[in-house]
Amino acid sequence: MKLPRIVFLTTSYPSSSDDWSGVFIANLAIALKKRGYPILVICPAVPGRHGRFSVNGIETVRFAYFLPRSLQRLTGGEGGIPENMARSFLARAQLAPMMAVFVYTVLRETSATDILYANWLGAAIAGAAAAMFTRAPLVVSLRGDDGYLARERPVWKLLTKWVIRRSTHLAPVSRELLDIATKLGAPPSKCTVPRFGVDAELFHPASEDDRRDGALRVAFVGSLVPKKGLQDLLVALSDPDLADLQLIVIGDGAYAQRLKALARELGLSERTSWLGVLSPPQVAQTLRQADIFCLPSYTEGSPNVIKEAMASGLPVVATRAGGIPDLVSDNVNGFLYDAGDVHALKRCIASLAKSENMRKVFGKMSRQMVEDSRLTWDATAEDFDRIFQRIAQSHVKVHAPHQGASD
Repeated sequence: MKLPRIVFLTTSYPSSSDDWSGVFIANLAIALKKRGYPILVICPAVPGRHGRFSVNGIETVRFAYFLPRSLQRLTGGEGGIPENMARSFLARAQLAPMMAVFVYTVLRETSATDILYANWLGAAIAGAAAAMFTRAPLVVSLRGDDGYLARERPVWKLLTKWVIRRSTHLAPVSRELLDIATKLGAPPSKCTVPRFGVDAELFHPASEDDRRDGALRVAFVGSLVPKKGLQDLLVALSDPDLADLQLIVIGDGAYAQRLKALARELGLSERTSWLGVLSPPQVAQTLRQADIFCLPSYTEGSPNVIKEAMASGLPVVATRAGGIPDLVSDNVNGFLYDAGDVHALKRCIASLAKSENMRKVFGKMSRQMVEDSRLTWDATAEDFDRIFQRIAQSHVKVHAPHQGASD
């Protein structure tokens, strides 16, 4: 059977080989293309990128939803659509036009022979609306905030229920998001939690040459927004018991200046390196210079940064938010604590800081868990291949020429 074209619908996608926005979606697209699937990505335009072009061999269509394009505020930036809407009236005003143009672009570019694969609720709404006309199957991945908003806010809950009814299959990124989806009416038979991978060749444990001195370093990677909890990590590291630790911060966001000011107030300026947004190879190299990885998030889906840290052979200190407990086993490859508990965070870091042997044992377990669970993009593509093959086979039967009646 000829493989169907997979059309990725997303509000975040790399605009170049050095861009890490939605890079995990690009990695899956590349892995599926290697398995023979034709791939198309539909996503919003970003500065300098509008129209049809190719990134890393993947055909991409970027649509503008506001003119001039320089005033687009809804998508892009650190924190995504929820953060942009929270801080900008213009971003909120652009939601309706963005959805309208998204639906139009999907209708223009796709047909019933494609399989639509939507990431995050915004793209899923566009995909569900377009699929009502094209009759294309729709697979949806809830990735974090979209699922939590559906649990907490009535309007998002109604929209999510509608998307669930219109979708062919759901592929949430964590067991917690699966639980949310089933409670909103998704039949377990049409839900799968695939493995979401990491580039275990790019992210690998450090060699002796990767470390230049004996300093003990804690690394954080993520958007500089409140929900990522970096403010808690700064407060924890200001404790005199942790005065010898250095902090590496990779990422940017709307709260960067506030967090830097907090670091100054806490006396951490000399111990903190603010590296901004780095390319994936630069992130990998920087993680190899760290000793501990920390993600103090208040909400998460299935954070790729933890998988990257694990593949890099680092012990992990993280909250129990979202899908993090699916990745980090407490007292096995790291420590888990309740989000917002700064004292617990400090204790976890202190335990690792004072024991080189514990860091080595936990770090080796992190890498081993990545390898044993096959947390690779090839394995992710394998899981999605099974989903897409089942859908394609049933879709061919439904739309076969001898079927006289319309579905």
